[in-house]
Order: sequence, then C-alpha cells, then structure tokens
Amino acid sequence: MNMFGMRTTIALEEKGVKYEYREEEDVINNKTPLLLEMNPVHKKIPVLIHNGKPVCESIIQVQYIDEIWPDKNPFLPKDPYQRAQALFWADFIEKKLCVCGRRVWTTRGEELEAANKEFLELLKILQTELGDKPYFGGNKFGFVDIVLIGFYCWFPAYEKFGNYSMESECSELMAWGKRCMQRESVAKSLPDPERVIGYISKMAEEVILLNFWPSMFGMRTMIALKEKEVKYEHREEDLINNKSGLLLEMNPIYKKIPVLIHNGKPICESVIQVQYIDEIWSDKNPLLPKDPYQRSQALFWADFIDKKLYVCGRKTWATKGEELEEAKKEFIGILKTLQSELGDKPYFGGDRFGFLDIVLIGFYSWFPAYQKFGNFSIEPECSKLMDWGKRCMERESVATSLPDPERVDYWASPFGMRARIALREKGVKFECREENLRDKSPLLLQMNPVHTKIPVLIHNGKPVCESMNVVQYIDEVWPEKNAILPSDPYQRAQARFWIDFIDTKVYEPADKIWSTTGGVQETAKKDFIEALRILEAELGDKPYFGGDNFGFVDIAMTGYYSWFEPFEKCANFSIESECPTLMASAKRCLQRESVVNSIPNPDELFALALKLRKEYGV
Repeated sequence: MNMFGMRTTIALEEKGVKYEYREEEDVINNKTPLLLEMNPVHKKIPVLIHNGKPVCESIIQVQYIDEIWPDKNPFLPKDPYQRAQALFWADFIEKKLCVCGRRVWTTRGEELEAANKEFLELLKILQTELGDKPYFGGNKFGFVDIVLIGFYCWFPAYEKFGNYSMESECSELMAWGKRCMQRESVAKSLPDPERVIGYISKMAEEVILLNFWPSMFGMRTMIALKEKEVKYEHREEDLINNKSGLLLEMNPIYKKIPVLIHNGKPICESVIQVQYIDEIWSDKNPLLPKDPYQRSQALFWADFIDKKLYVCGRKTWATKGEELEEAKKEFIGILKTLQSELGDKPYFGGDRFGFLDIVLIGFYSWFPAYQKFGNFSIEPECSKLMDWGKRCMERESVATSLPDPERVDYWASPFGMRARIALREKGVKFECREENLRDKSPLLLQMNPVHTKIPVLIHNGKPVCESMNVVQYIDEVWPEKNAILPSDPYQRAQARFWIDFIDTKVYEPADKIWSTTGGVQETAKKDFIEALRILEAELGDKPYFGGDNFGFVDIAMTGYYSWFEPFEKCANFSIESECPTLMASAKRCLQRESVVNSIPNPDELFALALKLRKEYGV
C-alpha cells in the first residue's frame, strides 16, 4: 500500500533484479527487529538491504539501484542538467503532491475544496512538464515516472474523497498513467485501487485538532492528547481572515477553536475536550481525580480560571492608564488565589500533573506577554505559582505544545551556504546575489516559480533548485576537482541518507534553539544534541564524514556548524562538551578556505538571532 515502497519494487523489476520481499505487517505498533536494526534512525519503510547493508529512503534507493545495476534500463539521464531537473521534480512530488494529496481525504468543506484545487493544480504542473512526451524522461520510462506512478493507484481514492474526475482535469497525465500500467514492472508493483480506497477509509478515522497557535485553550487539548499519547493531526486555523469550512461545519454555534474531531464527530470547548480525552483514553495518565468531590473542585477551579483569569489577563495588554493599573492589581490577586489553592503541592491535584494544571498552564506561556505590556513582574508576588509553571514546563507534553514564532531565512541560511561552499571547493567563479525574502526579486520568482525560495543556482541561464540538488549538480558538472560525492554507489546512497537526516532531524530543533525559550527550548536542545550524537557516531574516528576528504555530508553540516556558537549563546549550553569528536570535525571544516569565504561571522549570526527574537517577542 505504501507508494514509496512501490518505487523500489518497480526499480528492481525494471532492472531484472531478483529480490526477497518482506511485508511489515504493522509499521506503527509492532515494527520487526530487522526493520529497527536496518533503519535505526527513522525506523520506517521501505528499506532496501543489499549484501547485508541497508539503503533507506525510496528516492535514494531508486538512485542506488540505477547505479549498482547500470547495464539495463537506466533511470536517470546522463546529462547533469537533465539529471538535476529529474531530481528537482522528484523533490516536488515528494514535498508538494504527497502532502496535498493527504488533505484530499482528511478534510471537509471549504478546506477540502481548497485541497482539491491545489492538488489538481499540482497535477497540471506535472502534466505541463510531461508535455507531449510518452514519459517524463522522453521516450523511455525513467526516474520521475517511477517516483510519481505510485500516486496513480491512489487516484481513484482521491476522486472518491474529493468528488471530482481526474480524467476530465488531467487527461494527458491519466494517459501517461495508463501507459505506465502496461509495463510489467508497474502492474506487478501497484495494488488494486479498491484496496487503497479501503485502506484510506480506515485511516480516515483519525483524531484531528483545529487550533490557532497562540490560543491557550488549544494548548490544553494538545497537552491532554500528548499526556495520553494519542496520535492526532494538528490543523492550524486562520481565525482572522479565513476560517476553514471544516471549522464552520464542526462548530457552527460559536465558530471558534479549539475543535477536537474524533471519528468525524466534533467536541467543542477546551475544558470539555480535556474531560472527553480523559474518559475515552482512560488507560493512561488519568487527568481528573476519581473522587466525586475532588472532581467537582477541579471543575470549579477550571471555571474560575476561564471566567476570572482570562478576562482580567486580556486587560493587561488591551488597556492603558488607570484601567490597566486596576487590571494588574486584579490579575495578581487572582493569581494569589490560585497560588493559595496550590499550597505546597507540586501540582494542583497533588503529586500528579492533572486536569487543573492542564487548564492553567496555557496562561503561563502568556505571562511574559502580560508582564511586558503591563510593565509589571509576577515572580515577586507569586513565586510558588511561578515555580509550579517551571515544573510543568519540564514535562514533554507541555514543552512541545507551546507556540513557535514565525521564521525567516536569507543570507544566514545554512542552505545557501552549502551552494557557495561547493562552488568554491570546485574553484568555480560565480556571482552571488543577495535576496530579501520579504520582497522577492523578479529573478527569483522567474527562476524558481514552483517554490519561490533560495538558493537557486543559475548556470548558463538554466536554474537548479534545492540546496543539496545544487551541490550534486555542481559535483557532476565540474568533476575534475575535489569530488564531493563518493564514487561507490552504496557510499553515495548512505551520504544521501545522512543529508535527509540532517535536513529533517537537525534543522527543526536547531531552529527552535534560537527562536524559543523555557521548556520548548530545553526540549529542542535535548533533541539537537541527540541528533548530533547520532551524527558523531556515524563520523567515528574519521576526519570528515566521507573519510579523509571533505565532502557531501560535511558541506550539508557546515552551514549548521557556523550557527553552533550563536546556538550556545542563545540557549546557554555547550555543544563541545556533549559532542567533542563532532566539534573537532566542525573546526576542521570551518578552517577550509571555501568555508571561511562562504559563511557569515558567528557574531553576525548571533546579532541576527537576537534581533529576530526581539521581533518575534521571544
């Protein structure tokens, strides 16, 4: 059923490679020891095992298969630019089509209509790229065809859930799909569309939370779900300009968030949601006390918080003058009342984090804003309550439920640094044009109309997009100096795997280190160091990830190395003490001329981080 695994089976069939297929029966709850051993980093399928060595990530597997068995049916074109374009479209399919396609069967109302529209637009973009050719690569079935064809067997499901006809909208792409289905490799690898429809119908029974990131009420529901370890889909709402059709359908009375949707049925009002979650998933971490009187008291204080604290808290940032002074006085009085109820207990319910803690903790994340706009301090008046807040923030469920600020990339982007380093490693002269991403240039919009983001390498008037795609292209076009990717296919596949790891596992916590505070930042530091330790283990005793030569993975990481010092200053921790071997390699990389001339000064990056933190109110 997995469209990513289909790619690998088709590639193997195309090459005539005999292989053993092993079905992972339950990749969510009961992963096999072999899967955990062969993909210990992501623990997901598909995994290709060749001579006892694992190759992970489907697109990397297809490239690996093409390189190991080159004598039959080549997938990727020989021309470096055409190969770069094929990789670009594979990335487009992976990042755009998959995400949007999922929304076609998981949304309703206006949101579904928007998903349908976007999905068809994406298909039309692909249809335009296909043109009059029988296959994306021309006359021969190849790389992009393999990457995309898995979606074809999902088309009937998209049509059913989206209630539209793919044939009438994208007839040429549908003809391409039928052409591909005539190939034995494809026909053997794709499941019956009815099975896909049944699978999606089952998967559609999910828990969905409609929310808006600053909402202290939505935070309650998120925390409760995480305390119970319930998997859910979080959907951000635009409450100011464009409430979704699903929100209006699921909460027609108040038309507000949060809304918890369980098996298609809405539960509204955050306190009611927390109670519902506690009753439905009663086997873990009880939130409300069993005793009827204690439960009634917890509900009383929840009502007190919503009727007293919320209204008064809003006045601390929405009023001025005497009204503000009165609001501050009342706000502190309410907090003192809650502090008296807390007493000497670690949590409101006693020794266990529970219902009332969940109801109140969302306000704690607003305390800095109240203090800033009201020009007062909570700590001197309510030290025990502040200690309680800090205690709650140490819980993963709480720390990961706080909102994240908006972010921006430009000259300081580690992705742009990669391309500059690669060009300088090859001794290629180039012109660097700085972009203001808040006012994108016509050239950027022209050269990367699909994603409209940097970096973009323009070579002889032709654009190459996505940073590691750019680095790979540079290595292929200028192969005579300082090889970046290893020549061995397996080592090359492993290098691509670690690039994917860096861009998924290192980027997110790194971003949060400078853009958050408190428990979220602490969790980010922990995740960041854990990812670095995994990379350090892969590095081993080698001077560089590729061995004795500075290469592909080193280039990917060096952009982050330049941010290590600002990260340490922003979050008050030491990377060197946790990962000394990785830091030694980082220092080695940072001494290279290509790197020195390609990355900003750490002080400039730290100044940027401070500026953005101030701008975002962190």
